[in-house]
Amino acid sequence: MSKSVTQLNPKAKKQEKSFNYLKILIILQFFLTISLIIFGIITIFKTNLLYIFEILLGITLLVMGLNNFLIYKRRNLTILYIIIGLGSIVLAILKLLGL
Repeated sequence: MSKSVTQLNPKAKKQEKSFNYLKILIILQFFLTISLIIFGIITIFKTNLLYIFEILLGITLLVMGLNNFLIYKRRNLTILYIIIGLGSIVLAILKLLGL
């Protein structure tokens, strides 16, 4: 009788779960990028939707920063992505409130 991978290496199950988590983050980044391109084209024709584009841009940059930190282990670009993403979201909310 052969032993399974998780019996030989108990950490294998944990690594598999983290791998699935990273796949979800990559897929989320892909869909956010596609929606950002679509909203960018829509914003050219309807400028009143600019705040949705900016919020979407901020969320995309936050997810990119998280992926950059978890997958590629780059800390400098992660900080830059998070700062620009949060700044974009804050500016969009301030525009939305009329400040």
